[in-house]
Amino acid sequence: MRTFYICDIHGDFKSFQKLINHVKFAPVSDRLIIGGDMINRGPESAEMLQWAKEHTEKFPDRIHILTGNHEEMMIWFMNELSPMWMEFGGDDTIRSFKKVFGSEKGWNAAEEYAAWLEKLPLIYEDEFAIYAHAGVNIGDDKENQPRDIVWVNQKDLLEIDEELLKAWTGGKYIYRGHNPYHTVHVKGQFIQCDLGNGTFDENAAALALVDVQKGCYYRCSKTGEVTEHLIEGF
Repeated sequence: MRTFYICDIHGDFKSFQKLINHVKFAPVSDRLIIGGDMINRGPESAEMLQWAKEHTEKFPDRIHILTGNHEEMMIWFMNELSPMWMEFGGDDTIRSFKKVFGSEKGWNAAEEYAAWLEKLPLIYEDEFAIYAHAGVNIGDDKENQPRDIVWVNQKDLLEIDEELLKAWTGGKYIYRGHNPYHTVHVKGQFIQCDLGNGTFDENAAALALVDVQKGCYYRCSKTGEVTEHLIEGF
């Protein structure tokens, strides 16, 4: 069984499909962890959420979906806790819902998906690694992580005592996104996997699908070109 991790898709369903098709991903035999930030900024957030929900319900032992801070903003907005979602791409997401579900039903569909997102886990662990959107809180058990870990930045993570972090992870790497870089690389106990999709300029932004066991990743540029690379420092 192969294990893949992807994060920070940001409504770019076409690149997501390109990557999983490139590796011939098969949910009956492979594992996929989506590390949050599936939505906002790109034009196909509704399509991405549809795929994620349908596939995790059909293959619950193979496909694992985590919450990111952009999903958290959508949840807050739908629960009337904060309007900030609209400042960070929420309008793009609503447009995609209206396109997929119709202008009359778009908002209702978005509310239903937000309710589903609110129930998603914050981290996932398998025999190889721990997966999150942004980070972890080693002051809490893995089963009881606080929701604010979806906002943790690399600077804060690198201030965690290295030995305490290794003890908490059992020596496993933590795969994360949230902070964009130009390569997938090891930084301390973390493997940074966000290639700036929806953040960097078009000529630099990309989406990465990481093959956890092989120690490599597949990079899909905004032109649709897929290339294979080694994880730096792995």
